[in-house]
Amino acid sequence: MSSSAPMTPELKHFLQPIHIDVTKAHVLAHELHQTFRLLAAESLTQFLPTPISESILRPTRGRERGRYLAIDIGGTNLRVGFIELLGSESAPTSNGATLNGSHSDHRTPSNLRRVLEKSWPIQETLKSENPDSLFAWIGSCIAQVVREGVEVFSLERNSELPMGVTFSFPIVQNTLSDAIIMAMGKGFAITSKLDLGTLLVNGYEKSKSCDLPHIKVTAILNDAVATLVSFIYQFQEDHNHKAAMGFICGTGTNATIPLRQSALNSRKLPEKITVRAEDHVEDIKVAVNTEWSINGSAGPLRKLGLISRWDTQLDAEGEAPGFQPLEYMTSGRYLGELARLMFLDYMKSHFGLLEDNLPTQLLHRFGLTTTFLSHYQPPHPPTLLRKLEVEFPPTTSQLPVEWTEDNAITLYHIAKTIEVRAAALVAAAIIGLLACADDIPLSTSLEDRANRQLTNGNTDKMNLVVGYTGGCIVHFQNYLSDCQSFLDSIIDIEFGGHAPVRLTLSPCHDGGITGAGVLCGASQTKSKDVYILVSYTISFAEELRERESQHTMTDNDGRAREGRNHNGRQDERTALLQSERPVRYETIVTSADRVDDAEEDGTERDSLLGCSGPDSLENPVTFAPGPLKPVPPEHIPEDEDEEDDLEANGVANGEGEGDDDDERPSFLINTQPRQFRIVFGGIMLTYFIANFDSTIMASSHPVITSHFHASNMASWLTTAFLLTSTAFQPLVGRLSDTIGRKPLYLVTMAVFAGATAWCALAQSIASFIAARAVCGLGAGGMMSLGAISISDCVPIERRGTYQSVINIVYGLAAASGAAFGGLLADTLGWRWEFGIQLVPLALCLATAVFSMPANLGLPSGRKKQTLLQALRGFDFKGSALLTTSTTFLILGLNLGGNVLPWSHTFIISSLVIFAVCFPTCLYVEGRAERPIMPLILLHSAPRANIIFSNFFASFLVNAILFNAPLFFRAVLLKSATQSGLYLVAPTIAASLTGAITGILISRTGRLKWPLLSGTILFLLGTILLSSMDRGWPTWAYVLCLVPAFVGQGFQFPGTFIAVLAASTHREQAVVTSTLQLWRSLGSVLGVACSSLVFQNALLLYLVTYVSAPDGHDGEEWKRRFIERVRSSIEAVSELPDGPSKDQVIVSYAAACRATFLITTPRQEIDREIF
Repeated sequence: MSSSAPMTPELKHFLQPIHIDVTKAHVLAHELHQTFRLLAAESLTQFLPTPISESILRPTRGRERGRYLAIDIGGTNLRVGFIELLGSESAPTSNGATLNGSHSDHRTPSNLRRVLEKSWPIQETLKSENPDSLFAWIGSCIAQVVREGVEVFSLERNSELPMGVTFSFPIVQNTLSDAIIMAMGKGFAITSKLDLGTLLVNGYEKSKSCDLPHIKVTAILNDAVATLVSFIYQFQEDHNHKAAMGFICGTGTNATIPLRQSALNSRKLPEKITVRAEDHVEDIKVAVNTEWSINGSAGPLRKLGLISRWDTQLDAEGEAPGFQPLEYMTSGRYLGELARLMFLDYMKSHFGLLEDNLPTQLLHRFGLTTTFLSHYQPPHPPTLLRKLEVEFPPTTSQLPVEWTEDNAITLYHIAKTIEVRAAALVAAAIIGLLACADDIPLSTSLEDRANRQLTNGNTDKMNLVVGYTGGCIVHFQNYLSDCQSFLDSIIDIEFGGHAPVRLTLSPCHDGGITGAGVLCGASQTKSKDVYILVSYTISFAEELRERESQHTMTDNDGRAREGRNHNGRQDERTALLQSERPVRYETIVTSADRVDDAEEDGTERDSLLGCSGPDSLENPVTFAPGPLKPVPPEHIPEDEDEEDDLEANGVANGEGEGDDDDERPSFLINTQPRQFRIVFGGIMLTYFIANFDSTIMASSHPVITSHFHASNMASWLTTAFLLTSTAFQPLVGRLSDTIGRKPLYLVTMAVFAGATAWCALAQSIASFIAARAVCGLGAGGMMSLGAISISDCVPIERRGTYQSVINIVYGLAAASGAAFGGLLADTLGWRWEFGIQLVPLALCLATAVFSMPANLGLPSGRKKQTLLQALRGFDFKGSALLTTSTTFLILGLNLGGNVLPWSHTFIISSLVIFAVCFPTCLYVEGRAERPIMPLILLHSAPRANIIFSNFFASFLVNAILFNAPLFFRAVLLKSATQSGLYLVAPTIAASLTGAITGILISRTGRLKWPLLSGTILFLLGTILLSSMDRGWPTWAYVLCLVPAFVGQGFQFPGTFIAVLAASTHREQAVVTSTLQLWRSLGSVLGVACSSLVFQNALLLYLVTYVSAPDGHDGEEWKRRFIERVRSSIEAVSELPDGPSKDQVIVSYAAACRATFLITTPRQEIDREIF
């Protein structure tokens, strides 16, 4: 673990924060042992059990034989082939595997052979496709290999071919052959809970010809478990040698060990565990996917001072800060980046170099790769210098760095120290895990010296062998040998010279596909059909007593679910019975002997929201533990106390399944159907009023601004509303997570009603704009909380149907506003447009007060916080910076070239403030504990793509909605009523399209087609709008508006449902708020940018086209004339017929055309997202 290259005292001191010796590694092993035991017993995201018992891993009667189809689905590649299990026979040295048709000389173990194996890269386009397309491609690849198998092995066409599957993504397993896919991540768009086995079989059937056999998925496992399965099969065990662990250390790191199920939290145990008939199952061991690298392992590292400032910096700059501390310090993806940060630090602090002097590549994240450092040896300075100069040539700056041998040897020592620390951490973690598995008898404390007094010598020493795979541990410096050295040294410190065990690292490469084949063979072992029910139980009675209340859930027809008494409350005996949940074990049988276990599997899992159970203890029913709901890789930070939320509560995480088909109830809160309909109806009425209000503004703002002689301020009527709405939406979304939806919903509705009355009474343009700003505060909160409340009540798979109702309401409101807005302005006056909204708003307020549940949005078991308590954890910095940056951007864009010249100090200052505040906002949000706008939603697919698509769609719709009435009023010289009627048909088309889209999404489960269809229609609509001119028939203008509005009908429900489907139920409040925030930002910028273009283009065209009549002072008359027609739309129609009027109309038409044209490039951007 030492090198021959000298290390200066300064460098030695610099590297001290990441230095680790054997003594500290020994202490760390003890700390990790205790931490791992705690995580196994308590964590729901680590130490995840599989349905695979140790007896299946270690066959008790010889070794399996046979040929089995196996596939390995990874993040970048798919592998399919046949695995031949040869028992005690030997296999040839070449396995005949192929890589896209090319033969490989890869050697295989003597008792296993891979044949007809092929590999395909998974294209990025496939990752973004829907599940049917992706698995249809996988099925076609399987069919290719099966066809070769039929030709080479003469497989029977009428048989059913057993297949094992390795899947490198999060899955929930209740049985060995069943797995539910969770959000896949790694660039895949699949987010729904889907049955993996069914998808594979259906995909294969699409490509299967009649001469190919059917396939049957018999075993599913993840990649870490597959490594252990493969290693155990290949390893020759005896009484002194044991294959103890499967370990991966490549791009990432993970490990699998067998653990006793009593050491695990029973809430994450699968429904069935596959064992052999002869096993004693009182407390068997099951294969456990440890996920050892994620956040639960940070405690011991921090306690021993092993997390340096460079580790903290690396973590903060990562995709999910704080999520994988051990992986950042040990795996191949991050070790090179850690070395880069340290090398830059040392170059600047000790060699006095500036960043401008250093190569650009070295300044970029991941610019120094782990691969380069893997070959950055031996420690011979001239050799290292040459490698450094080739990898990082001098920069083009005036003073480029000239690498020296001191620089080169410094980088070597940094890389070597990083590698030694990684080897020590991994060794300590391996020993800690094996102690959890009872394979190593670690002492209970460091002070306990009993282990050093053992005198058994080497007579009965057990050799625990750890199977490893991964390029990092194999190639990075001396990672492998140093890890083995640390293992030996830690054991020596713990036991002295009489250790009862010895640890050995042994290679087990390509464990993914071989593990799938081995487990497939193990699952076919013959045994009798026996179901064993063990007496071991874990009580949740105490947990139930601590809950404040039991939720009641009813079916759609109002009848109470089974397991409730006639008063609707859960019977105490039922609750007690459900709290003691025995584990069911299933024995392996052959295909011929297997019986239909549908009745056994059909028992409904217990749920605190809807339980099916016995009415008395005289008729007991076995309740098996429900499936684990793992946290997705990209988790949005929530409350600190979320770790204490019980997964069984259902409201928080969407659980509450009633049967094996995952059929959820219609409502996830304790409301009666009638109560839910009242709540939903009230929310729909507020939606109607808010959209009626916004459409009225679109059709009548020329009348209102003309009344105040301020037409060039027209954009501020909408901008003020949208600006405050944008700033307030995320705030109420976050606060409602802690104090509940109802209080904030009532307050925001009251604010909206009061501000609407203020609009009706405003006596100046300034007062009216201020009233619209306050309206935005209320409407933003009211609309956001309405959407979040519906998400609380309706499960995602049924959300499309309810979204259809919402789209119908949107359409009716928009059509009504378009039809009656102008009519009211021309008859009763524009003030009554706001006065008529007050009565229905009062009705909505009263309905919400009496019908909305007080605990809506609060997970069961979480104490409701006061407003002051909630505000203590609120992201005020992020909110203030976001509001400030957006406000000054709008001010600069709206006033620049319109009211004030672009060179004006205020305009320049506004844009500078935006340029400073917005990047600062991003920096603050990236480090906030509960950010107002989680950046993780904005830089990871598919949610980032969806949110930005929603932003651009909102930008376009509001640009059209704001500017189309200007065209009708100023160019076609229509009245306010007639201008509004032009918008009726397009808004109805948008409503109907949105309704149909929601229904089709619910029925098909496909989310991509609405987004692509909407984008194409938006592009067509903007082209048509920019071509409009005077003299067309009425139907032609309406036809030009329809495509863009129909595109809106596709885009808005499609993006909303898609982003919810890509998120957990717990994230839906913040995800909904963020989506609406960016939709509102799109609205604000759509109006502001289009107004910027329109006003500046109008001024330009008026100056160009308008000429003074004979007999008038040219420049002065022209200036006052232009000011008059810009300040009032009505002034255009009041002009006498003649050249001046025609010149103004032509100017307005050209300005509208330029405004619509700017939206066309936006559509190209939107299309690139998909």
